[in-house]
Amino acid sequence: MQELKERHKIDSRSPRRASNPTEPVTAHGLAEQVVVAAMRRGERVQMFPMADDLEGVWDVDFSPDGRLLATAHGLRTVQLWDTIAQRRAGQALVGGHIEQVQTVRFSPNGELLASGSHDGRIMLWDVSTGRSLCHPLAVSSGRAWSIAFSPDSRLLLGAGRTVRVWDITDPEQPEGVAKIGANLSAGIAVSSKGLLVTGHTDGAAQVWNLETLEKDGTPLRGHTGEVTALAFSPDGNVLATASRAVQLWDMDSRAMSGEPLTDTDGLIHTLSFSPDSQLLTAVAHPDAEDPRVDDEEDDSEETLDPAAAAHVWQTSSWKAACAPLTGHAGMIWGAGFSPDSRLYATGGADGLLRLWILPTPRT
Repeated sequence: MQELKERHKIDSRSPRRASNPTEPVTAHGLAEQVVVAAMRRGERVQMFPMADDLEGVWDVDFSPDGRLLATAHGLRTVQLWDTIAQRRAGQALVGGHIEQVQTVRFSPNGELLASGSHDGRIMLWDVSTGRSLCHPLAVSSGRAWSIAFSPDSRLLLGAGRTVRVWDITDPEQPEGVAKIGANLSAGIAVSSKGLLVTGHTDGAAQVWNLETLEKDGTPLRGHTGEVTALAFSPDGNVLATASRAVQLWDMDSRAMSGEPLTDTDGLIHTLSFSPDSQLLTAVAHPDAEDPRVDDEEDDSEETLDPAAAAHVWQTSSWKAACAPLTGHAGMIWGAGFSPDSRLYATGGADGLLRLWILPTPRT
């Protein structure tokens, strides 16, 4: 703790009062007020000095035990970070991807890491060794927008314009078992109850049974525009879908739950429930295109939108838990919670990985 204090020249005896409790922990300097407050509570604040050789942060994901954080980057690489030592956990994972890596996901058992790229390829990695386990897997069409595992880590799902499903009981010899869905417009989400949901260009979300890989009910229609983000609550009882607003669904009745959350301004492309179920976050970009869209034009100009923000709601009241999280100089591409719900990570076009300590909702 003393070493951390000296490194950032913080005098904990006379700290200034924090004006914003959600001040970010950034790659280029810890927010003083957050560090001081954390020290007083005996907490460890984590930081990750991002290197220039990684070129943007497209996605983030914490390992199930919280000891590792995976980041996806523009230079066809995946980097693992040691959250305890606060440094890179070995060399970057390189190989198999031809274009930028857009999505990363740990398996629920923590043994595997999957990465998907702009060229539609998915790689499977051994977390303990950093070794690639098989040849690149290909989504049927388009870019590999999103990756998910079944709750038992037996199935790997990769989403482009459709969803490809592989049995990875033997991760060195994945077996393709199905191709489902069509005209996808968003990532995919898997619930703890064994359901898959896909978002589509016609504004509908379709639920699937992961055991049978068949549709489970009729499409859920709650948006006039295409569905751009999806997330299940940890217990699987609530589904959040998004376009330019967030719609909540009761998964028992498959009915809309309450009014849409319209606090955001612009297209939403990332939704995340905290593992303790107390918070829901949405990343929105005013007047920005979804960075995952399949077009051949160079959209580098759109990725410089300075107004990107992450919005945070308390699930007990669906009221804002704090002011929108801003600070990235460009689009926020990836976001997610640590397993203990204490940290929220965001990464984006500016190459920064920011770690936020969010307010703890009062019960």
